[in-house]
Amino acid sequence: MPKISVISIAKKDSDFEGLRKALANQTFRDFELITSTKGSIPEAWNDAVSRAKGEILVFVESDAFPLSNNWLEEIVKHARKNAVLKGLEINPTDLNLCNLVCDASIFKNVRFDESFKVREDTELFARLRKMGIEVGFINAFPVVHVPTRTWRKTLSRALISGMYYMKIIYMYGRKNIDDINTQNFQSNYIHPISNRLRVIVENVLVLLGLVVGAIIYIPVIIKRKLDEKRWSA
Repeated sequence: MPKISVISIAKKDSDFEGLRKALANQTFRDFELITSTKGSIPEAWNDAVSRAKGEILVFVESDAFPLSNNWLEEIVKHARKNAVLKGLEINPTDLNLCNLVCDASIFKNVRFDESFKVREDTELFARLRKMGIEVGFINAFPVVHVPTRTWRKTLSRALISGMYYMKIIYMYGRKNIDDINTQNFQSNYIHPISNRLRVIVENVLVLLGLVVGAIIYIPVIIKRKLDEKRWSA
């Protein structure tokens, strides 16, 4: 059984070529690379997780690369039981699945919700936090991740992303959502100049999605709280 399972997903197998080369230079050798190109994003993550055999699961995007050859050694030092830790990501956005380390036992009875088109990672973290699992950032084992953003991807995902965010708040409560995102590494936040306008547009669309989601879910949340008070009275 390998000590570490490095898990990554992509649209096609050739997308993993850079990651494979980076892992070949790692000083820590007791690991396996599990990849998936299956179906939707959460389906691909679930497919990869189901085949992982390591004691520690390391989630990483296919276009992210370790900054050093002792990346996996550092992960082994910092990983701990019953915890999900987000390592340093050069170009971070929020708590996501790039450079995420967790105890494999957490995933024995937990999988990604495949009904989520986006924000499947946010939903998972909120669910784990509600279960009492530690979820947080750690300033260690950095990777570089500067994803290429296209207008098509920005327009198709951003608005619905905000709506799903409100849905997760409705499902798990604000205290279990990404309030720890305020701890992200803004000093390392970079974008190619060509992507900056897309980032601005994406943020605006996410905010619009939050507004739409609020219109849908806030009345339901208020009704639920009133019903809880009525039953407890």
